[in-house]
Amino acid sequence: MEEPELRIGGWVQEKKRGKIRRVFSFLLVLLVGLLVGGPVLVNYQEVSVGSGSLYLNAGVWNGPFENENIKEFNGHLKISKESYESLDGSSGKLIILSLSSLVNLESLNFQDITVNKVKQQMDHEGLELLSNGNILTEVNSMLPADTSIYQWNAKTTENSLFFNADYTGELLVKVFSWSSCKGLMGELDCNAIISIAIGIDQKNIEQATDLIENVGI
Repeated sequence: MEEPELRIGGWVQEKKRGKIRRVFSFLLVLLVGLLVGGPVLVNYQEVSVGSGSLYLNAGVWNGPFENENIKEFNGHLKISKESYESLDGSSGKLIILSLSSLVNLESLNFQDITVNKVKQQMDHEGLELLSNGNILTEVNSMLPADTSIYQWNAKTTENSLFFNADYTGELLVKVFSWSSCKGLMGELDCNAIISIAIGIDQKNIEQATDLIENVGI
């Protein structure tokens, strides 16, 4: 019986396949490690309004309230929540969400994430958005350069928590969001801020914006 011939380049091809298998195995182990141990690497990033806020220092707004930590996606996304309220307890509220993850949220469509979080908070507050919202082109020099600004109109419902359920006017909802990553290649240490200002008129929104301009992590 004749021995099979070794084709020219056969050893090279086997060597290449071996390298590919090792790289694939390494990536698979890395992925499994991140899925299992990823939540340990993600820390809550607490938010707060700094002392530079005029309206907070003057007592026109009070807080923080509702200090809450939330886990999503089995802990791969962690959210810290704080809220602030106007002194009269009925005309303005600010909700600040700080999101932490291993991946850059911009790569996951941060706009959709922002809109979903706004809708979740409106449901929690017992408010109903009246439109799909608008993306504003205005620029706030006091906020990060990549800040996105959105605006909606809303109304109270019978389940309204902060705003009076009998209020018949429309509420203004203005949202400022931005994100950043400090980890390797822009990943592994990422956070984002979503600030939701709700008010019965533009004055309340402007006051809440002053607080947002002084948000620190």
